[in-house]
Amino acid sequence: MREGPGRWEVEVPRSWWAWLGPQGGLLNALAARAAADLVDGAPRATHAQFLRSPSEAPISFVATLERAGRTSQFVTVRGIQDGMPVLLASFVFARSIDGAPVEQRVEAPAVPRPEDSLEIEFPPELVPFGQQFVIRYGSGGIPMSGSAESEMAYWFRLQPAVPVDALVAIVLTDVMPPGIYPLLTEAAPIVSAELSVHLHVDLATRPVDDDVLVVQRNVTNGQGWCVDEADLWDRNGVLLAQSRQLRRVLTNDNGGEQGERAEDES
Repeated sequence: MREGPGRWEVEVPRSWWAWLGPQGGLLNALAARAAADLVDGAPRATHAQFLRSPSEAPISFVATLERAGRTSQFVTVRGIQDGMPVLLASFVFARSIDGAPVEQRVEAPAVPRPEDSLEIEFPPELVPFGQQFVIRYGSGGIPMSGSAESEMAYWFRLQPAVPVDALVAIVLTDVMPPGIYPLLTEAAPIVSAELSVHLHVDLATRPVDDDVLVVQRNVTNGQGWCVDEADLWDRNGVLLAQSRQLRRVLTNDNGGEQGERAEDES
């Protein structure tokens, strides 16, 4: 519910939770929505820090315009629940300078089209928010299969179908299982500490009304932490967005932290 310019209060239902709390990409997108109240450009970059796992209580998102220039605007957002910060986020919004196409120097992976791909489901007891999407297998590892492959490519589309605008793209950068999940043979709690997103095209004015391919890869893993990267592609091979995420791997072997976020370490 909008309480004023740049001020929103939201209750995230259990249907949008990950294992230990609300889905991080959704929280980042809600913060971006609050930030958008104060600017007239399109979001092009986000940086979110997840301070603790929120409960089911309402979360207040409060945006502050830090600087507004001719082509770029900078906004910070704090997410507050029960008087405690749960999210710190910063955003860069941009106005397009001209109508020139974006020059792309990377290529999408070769996978079957979504209509030719097998529909799959995420375990609802582990990933409740997975029920919000139609998910189809593209290529790569299968979570908890004990694979040696730590890259996965799946097609996603919200159900009921909603075009992928900038806010939906921010959500999609965090929909895949952690990149180390194909290496595992059983579920392990892994939580987001930080998520950075860059949007390569203006999805605010030109949303993609189609399935989007999400490619997730693990970059490094060890000492209780892992770093993942994700790419979002349309079916024509246009790179829509990219993210990099720092995650905490919680196990009974690192201080009995299972089920707890890392805020108690400081």
